[in-house]
Amino acid sequence: MRPRHLPLALLFVFLAGCGGTKLTYKLTFDTTDPVERTTLGRASANVVERRLQRLGEEAKELKIEEKGEEAFVSVKVPNEAIGEELTRQLTTPFKLRIMLATEDDKADLLTLEYGGFKETGITEKQIKWMTASDEEGGTGRITITFTDEGRSLMKKIFQEHQGEFLGLFVRDILMSKMYIDTNELKDDIIITGVPRELAGVFADDVNSGLHVTFSLQ
Repeated sequence: MRPRHLPLALLFVFLAGCGGTKLTYKLTFDTTDPVERTTLGRASANVVERRLQRLGEEAKELKIEEKGEEAFVSVKVPNEAIGEELTRQLTTPFKLRIMLATEDDKADLLTLEYGGFKETGITEKQIKWMTASDEEGGTGRITITFTDEGRSLMKKIFQEHQGEFLGLFVRDILMSKMYIDTNELKDDIIITGVPRELAGVFADDVNSGLHVTFSLQ
C-alpha cells in the first residue's frame, strides 16, 4: 500500500495548530501599593495556571511582566477553543457572597447537600483580603479581612444569629460552612482545617478576583 501524503496546505494548517496560540492579558489592579500589586500579579499568574489545569492543559510559557505601572500575564494555549474558554473564565466578573442558612422556602439560594441560604448583604465589595497560612498538623487556615462596612455588617449578624450557620459562596458554589459560636465578631473570620495546598489556591483565586481585572490584549 502506498503511503498517503497530506496536501501541503493541509499539512501547514496541521503544523500551525500544533504550535498553539500565545495569549496576553493586561492586569488592571484596584490598588497602587507596589507590594500588593506584586502579590496580586503572582496570584493572577497562579490563577491562569490552575484554570488551564482544570481544563486539562498545561500552562506553557507562562510569564508575568511589569511595564511601568502596567502588568501583563502571557501564556501559550494549545488551540482556539481552550483560549476562548480560558478568556471567558478570567474575564467573568468575580462573585462572592456570605449567606445565612435558612429554611428552603425562605432561601435565595439552594444547595443539594446543605439546604437553603439567604442574603446578608455581604458580597465581594465588603471583603478586603484573604490570607492563607499554615497550621500545625499539616493543614492550613484562611483569614478573611473585611472592609469597615463589611465588619459592621458581620458584627450585626453575629449578634443576631448566634447558633446559626453562615455559608461562604464563590461564584455560587459553597466553599465553606461556618458555625456562629459567639455573639461577638473579632476583626477577622478564620477558617481552619483547610488542606494546606487548597488554602493558598483559594486565597489566590479570591484576591485576584477581588482586586484584578483581566483584559485580553
